[in-house]
Amino acid sequence: MHSIIGEEIKTDSIISVRERKRKKISGKYRKQLNLVFDKIKYNQRNMAEKTLSVVKRKFGETLRAKKFRNQVKEIKLKLIEYNIDKKIVEIICIKLRISTEPFK
Repeated sequence: MHSIIGEEIKTDSIISVRERKRKKISGKYRKQLNLVFDKIKYNQRNMAEKTLSVVKRKFGETLRAKKFRNQVKEIKLKLIEYNIDKKIVEIICIKLRISTEPFK
């Protein structure tokens, strides 16, 4: 995977290297990745993937539009709808003073 990303696509890999009991990391790309791994970028990627997962679960993962231009518009509308939904839930929690913390 790392070799395809590095050599063929010519981009950086943001795949985390697992912690192992044995400390020696084998493989050219795994060693490079371990040296230059950016946790901030990895967390941003994680947030983006989580958001896309929520959008797919709430609004469906299929697109009805046939033309690419209209598919892009449909995706943008789903993201706008997601942001509106998130804001409404936030406002309701503030108005009703509902805690989002787990009950202890």
